[in-house]
Amino acid sequence: MRGVIVLAGSVAVAQPVAGQIVQRDAQHRLPAPYNDAFYETYEAAARSFYAAHFAHFGVYEEALVGAPQGVPDRMAHLESEVRRLVASPPRWEPPVDVVAPNWTRVAYATAHAMDWTHDLHSQLYDILTDDRVRDKRAAGERAIAYYLTHRGAAFSTRGYGHAFMMGGGTWAGTFAQRFPSLNGILWAYHWHHAAVYEALMEPDSMRRREELNRVIRVFEDSVLADPPDYMPLTAQVAPRFGAMFPAAAHIFDNLHMMHDVVNDIMVDPGVPKARKSAEIDRLLTQVLYRNQDWVIPPAVDTESHDAMPMSAMRVPTQLPDGSWLPQGHPDARVAGDSAHVHEPGGAP
Repeated sequence: MRGVIVLAGSVAVAQPVAGQIVQRDAQHRLPAPYNDAFYETYEAAARSFYAAHFAHFGVYEEALVGAPQGVPDRMAHLESEVRRLVASPPRWEPPVDVVAPNWTRVAYATAHAMDWTHDLHSQLYDILTDDRVRDKRAAGERAIAYYLTHRGAAFSTRGYGHAFMMGGGTWAGTFAQRFPSLNGILWAYHWHHAAVYEALMEPDSMRRREELNRVIRVFEDSVLADPPDYMPLTAQVAPRFGAMFPAAAHIFDNLHMMHDVVNDIMVDPGVPKARKSAEIDRLLTQVLYRNQDWVIPPAVDTESHDAMPMSAMRVPTQLPDGSWLPQGHPDARVAGDSAHVHEPGGAP
């Protein structure tokens, strides 16, 4: 829930950053009657995410603005703030440029890609919540297809597992090694995001509420107290959701890996502050949807990349009659080809 009115369309604003002009392309979420249904129906569950968003972007900001020797103290303070927000979540999601104003200026493209993907997170939660949406698969595929039209900010629909975050550079794993407690909170939240999807797959609204309440209890009492020792993958935690929306499951895994990659780069003293922006930009290009057919991410061998099933590369496609082919359908569009994706319109 953003707390603002959004309209379809895009704007571009030139913003000076470190002596150069960075074009800020902003595309707003797909207008639909289901928007904000999750927040309005399950407010406690929606608000339970907000500490994670604060934590992710807070890590980047604290690592950027402080002197290297002061980073441990800053992270300890940030962790205490995150745990306070876990216990008492804010009413609205804190915007990235409020939590991390300085980092957003030096890594705008990545910040925007993350924020854009958080919008898709929200819309799929809304679709699964709103019982007025009869064909949830079709509505979800339509939202995913619209997400992919913002090619400069959409993450790849290919599934890379953990390879990208673990083999992207010498900085890999630095954040988890230096700040294991705070890293555990973030990985616990990756579990939480996926577990909420699985709860929302229940067809009955009362059953959904019961499952959401259970997820929050398990998260707070168990997962947060004993975080996973690896980054959970979406389809592992939410198999029904992953089967219905495999493209989204891969997109969210790639988002979560990029979150971890940026954590590592920002706190690794071996990457000078002047190089951090360029390194983040380099890694972002590895996992953007628009590059997924010809850019092979680090630690993903060429044979595995080329052997990936064609279904992983076929994305939601709108037909001339307005209906949609789901991701993976044999006749769906192959990601990266020249076929036009129609911008969706009208009610789901």
